[in-house]
Amino acid sequence: MRVAVVGATGAVGRRMVSILEEREFPLDELRLFASPRSEGTRIPFRGESLTVHAAGGRWHEGVDVALTSAGGSVSRALLPEAAAAGTVCIDNSSAFRMDPDVPLVIPELNPDALLGHRNLIANPNCTAIVALMALGPLHREFGLRFLITSSYQSVSGAGQKGIRELAEQLGKLHGQEEALGLDGPVDAGGLPSGSVFPKTIAYNVVPICERPDPEGSGFTTEELKMGNEARKILGAPDLVVAATAVRVPVPVGHGISAYARFDRPTSPGAAREVLAAAPGVRVLDDPEAGAYPTPIEAAGRDDVLVGRIRRAHDDERALMLFSAGDNLRKGAALNAVQIAELLAG
Repeated sequence: MRVAVVGATGAVGRRMVSILEEREFPLDELRLFASPRSEGTRIPFRGESLTVHAAGGRWHEGVDVALTSAGGSVSRALLPEAAAAGTVCIDNSSAFRMDPDVPLVIPELNPDALLGHRNLIANPNCTAIVALMALGPLHREFGLRFLITSSYQSVSGAGQKGIRELAEQLGKLHGQEEALGLDGPVDAGGLPSGSVFPKTIAYNVVPICERPDPEGSGFTTEELKMGNEARKILGAPDLVVAATAVRVPVPVGHGISAYARFDRPTSPGAAREVLAAAPGVRVLDDPEAGAYPTPIEAAGRDDVLVGRIRRAHDDERALMLFSAGDNLRKGAALNAVQIAELLAG
């Protein structure tokens, strides 16, 4: 079994490498690829130091499975040829997610989607994964029909450069915290800015993730992914979804608030029972005892944390909940490795 990681020097790619080692994935050789500027970087794996090569030419020759996290344009350029040559490509970008011939898979929810794959498999958006790990089991039990989400997305959703930009801005504003806003409106021109986020992210939240919808819907591309991917993964083409995506000054871990309405009556207690039995989910739902999900508690964990489960407005078919998950692990790298494990099995 020869496995490749493409985008191995990025935030997700490095976690793919470490998770392959943690989970003792049955590979005989691991090859690492990235852009030419990262060529020669060395990454530890199973007691060795592997060299990163540039992904070009016939990079896929001899590779059985490729885990890729190098961006949509790179995936579109590299993967169709590799898949046609027989390499199974599990792609973390958005390039192929909505292609009707490409499975979009969360292993705990829709593993059957892998049947008949054509060597190209899409990993869902990290926010959709964190939301659907909680909502998918409830959909199976009660039939999800209407969903409103607000996601609070960490800066690592924009990669390592997002983490660096937050750290740089926090450094520039250090010591000025008490003065922010106390002397009147803050002059945005005097705040630190960067190239990753459209406005200052330190001590702030930015209600724009990715970019506005080119079709002029008023939503962002990140918000549209929630509905499109949820419908495909759950096999629910008529599911109505309205999403708001907000970037928050958190290094790792996404939080999602959800209002969900179902076909059949449910209750917070019934939902807790379903989620407690769901693989990859950990219920934390006792606010009086301090048990509820937060991104910092989800960081570094494989499970998605779910809590704050409550009935919505005395509607016996509607619930509200909050989930949190590590966007770099279950939201990206771990999910891809789990897909590879299903195929290897």
